[in-house]
Amino acid sequence: LGDVYKRQVKNAALIHKSGGGTGFSFSRLRASGATVRSTGGVASGPISFMKVFNAATEAVKQGGTRRGANMGILRVDHPDIVDFIQCKKDTSEITNFNISVGLTEKFMEAVERNEEYDLIDPRDKTVVARRNAREVFDLIVDMAWNNGEPGIVFLDRMNRDNVVLEAAGEIESTNPCGEQPLLPYESCNLGSLNLARMLREKDGAYEIDYALLGETVDTAVHFLDNVIEVNKLSLIHISEPT
Repeated sequence: LGDVYKRQVKNAALIHKSGGGTGFSFSRLRASGATVRSTGGVASGPISFMKVFNAATEAVKQGGTRRGANMGILRVDHPDIVDFIQCKKDTSEITNFNISVGLTEKFMEAVERNEEYDLIDPRDKTVVARRNAREVFDLIVDMAWNNGEPGIVFLDRMNRDNVVLEAAGEIESTNPCGEQPLLPYESCNLGSLNLARMLREKDGAYEIDYALLGETVDTAVHFLDNVIEVNKLSLIHISEPT
């Protein structure tokens, strides 16, 4: 599995070079220090891989104007979750990543009851340790208060509500800023509207100008369609933007 992530470093560099960003789930990587039977060595863990991606991103100027952007997500039941939550405590490290913890319903229920929850070996799905859920959640809150990260992603609910694409696979990550949950190699095409400009004054009060809003949305969607038409995808694996 490590070799797969190594190939993704090259893919990420190509995407950043063309002006895109990338999102990764590191939840399938073995925990730091876990035995690698094929080599007899030990795994370096998700954070080590994130540092490799971070260094590669640093070396590529995105579109010639700005650094590439990455999202790193780790499931809350991964054995290295505490280290992941604190991996940006030093703000000079892993500077090209936003990070989010992938929460589960089971974990949040344990937080509410102030109970322990299982940490799962991603290789064989066995329970390798237990932690107090509320302490882990409080650590997430504390780190977010101190430096704005990590964020949180409700993985179970994203997949539960993704009824249209449920058969296509499991969503494990998002785009770099967390606006769009995506399947592997999917891409997103984003735009925004200033809703404050969609108001009109009537009888001394403001109301939504639905006619202007509708016209603006139509124009914006047309612009986004044009982006798709002229876009040159960096990798053959990438599907058209959603």
